[in-house]
Amino acid sequence: MKTSATKSGLYDPALEKSSCGVGFITRKDSTRSHDVLVHAHRALCEVPHRGGMSAEGVGDGAGVSIDLSPDYFRTLTGNADLQTGEFGVGNFFLPNDPSFHAEAEAVIEKAFADHGLRTILVRDVPVDDTALRPVAIKDQLLIRQWVFTGAEAGSFDRRIHEALLAIEAIAYAESTLTGLYPLSLSAHTQVLKGRLNSNEVVPYFRDLTDPSHAVHTLYFHTRFSTNTDPHPTMAQPFRLMAHNGELNTDKKNRLSEGALARARNREIVRPPGQSDSCRLDQTLQSRIVDDELDLVTAVVSMMPPAWENDTSLSAEVRAMLEYFSLYEEKNDGPAALIFGDGTVVGARLDRLGLRPLRSVET
Repeated sequence: MKTSATKSGLYDPALEKSSCGVGFITRKDSTRSHDVLVHAHRALCEVPHRGGMSAEGVGDGAGVSIDLSPDYFRTLTGNADLQTGEFGVGNFFLPNDPSFHAEAEAVIEKAFADHGLRTILVRDVPVDDTALRPVAIKDQLLIRQWVFTGAEAGSFDRRIHEALLAIEAIAYAESTLTGLYPLSLSAHTQVLKGRLNSNEVVPYFRDLTDPSHAVHTLYFHTRFSTNTDPHPTMAQPFRLMAHNGELNTDKKNRLSEGALARARNREIVRPPGQSDSCRLDQTLQSRIVDDELDLVTAVVSMMPPAWENDTSLSAEVRAMLEYFSLYEEKNDGPAALIFGDGTVVGARLDRLGLRPLRSVET
């Protein structure tokens, strides 16, 4: 099936916007439990109205991001030595043409080898087609999963990020690899998503219903495509965030980021037909890896409050926000953001505040 958006008639993927549903479930004590997945399914069953679907009932897209469970992957790999932060998981959509799957796998393996990552397991993420309407099965894409460790000393997260960039640079440039797309590549989290309705996500991915699979945090997204083309690569979450709304400053943000990249003698490789949400996620990852900001600082700097005339803010907070304004273009929506990196999870509104978020602690 087609997995990338292309300009056609009045449709332009550069203008892609959507109205969606987002949320997260977490244990504040960071204790991993399968109950998190159970509660997440209940939450996802409450928000199908926030997502769109075709006349046949095929979802516009939905998915989850979860922290990596060492116990679960020890069982899968047979490696009892796996420790949190010392192994990683990469989930990939493969090329549209199955005859190029081997080429895609070679690209991934070479990037791993070049950056000191050692593969210990490759598998297809198991799914349950009975969780879907029969007409929706053909619209789903296989997710191939790599589990790996760091074969060399040095920053594991940095090498994973550089391997990701190396894969993207080839995947988005080679026509034979069209459809090769990293959903996530991380030592902390993994993303599972597809052309799904929100209530189908947990039952569809068998890993999420396995009673032995325990996590401490899950955040989710269900997509409502507004006059746009639903396809799996546009489903969310992305690697660090899930976004509800739109970014009306997206073009300005892209120009600013391009100028910054050129000043650093770098090139930004964008996925074909990338949405405003995907661009925001890509920028967020750059702020963390390249600028060495923590996740919360990066989010606040990219999506600051309307602070200039707010007299309730302390001098220290005003100074911080003024400093951010010197180098970061504001990302204005209206937009609501859920973000997480496997350690921290949070929510953020842009300064317009027009996408209300609510939280409940039990």
